[in-house]
Amino acid sequence: MMTSRTLACGIAYLCMLLPAMAGAACLRDEPGSLWNYEGMLGGKFRVRMSLVFAGPRVEGVYFYASQLQDIRLRGRIEGGTRIVLDELDAAGAVTARFEATFPTRDPGTRYGDSPLECEVIAGTWRRLDGANPLAVYLAAESSTSGSLGQRYAILGVQDDEVVNRGAQDFWRAVKAGDRRAVAARVAYPITVQVGGKRRRLGGPGALLEVYDAVFTPAFRRSIEAAMPRNMFVRDQGVMLGSGQAWFDARGRVVALNN
Repeated sequence: MMTSRTLACGIAYLCMLLPAMAGAACLRDEPGSLWNYEGMLGGKFRVRMSLVFAGPRVEGVYFYASQLQDIRLRGRIEGGTRIVLDELDAAGAVTARFEATFPTRDPGTRYGDSPLECEVIAGTWRRLDGANPLAVYLAAESSTSGSLGQRYAILGVQDDEVVNRGAQDFWRAVKAGDRRAVAARVAYPITVQVGGKRRRLGGPGALLEVYDAVFTPAFRRSIEAAMPRNMFVRDQGVMLGSGQAWFDARGRVVALNN
């Protein structure tokens, strides 16, 4: 239920965005590319969104960091400056709507004062049942080739959920402090930093011996802050967060950048 405090925070957040929300020109026709955005709804709910731009038409998905479940999007770009995205339920019915612009300057902090085109989406999200709107701020985080149905195809992955589940198992194990589960998610041998030196580990037992030196409190926090779904991918693997871990086509950890 929307509280008066939540509504006030959302309105204040939207007012903060408005001065920088003059529309930029976002004109993309790249049906073979995925653009990944991260940001906030209402200044409170962290989300990640993936969009495919095909001229004025846009398809995509987004999820809440707290839920890790895709919600389908379908929409359009109007005049190159405004984006409207309908949120669809499992039956394809519209349940909510994003209405936003592409600001010429970032109202947040990611891009500083650089001129923008499609890099930031700012506006509102509203359920169609009449609930009060929430302010939206999303910043482009990465882009890759692929499709919404097979974003990890460059690795030969047929089912994206195999990688997503592997990443989430690893992420949850790190959060829970389940060392054995973490070690079981790694593909060996793997090279890590131990005491400032690179060390090659041959199996789970070797990782468990140096676990605290690898998974320091700061490294664990950086992993926990990442979103283990619909991640950036290249031919070397799938990247969690800003590169704290990389996964192979089976969702196993093949690199730890501690």
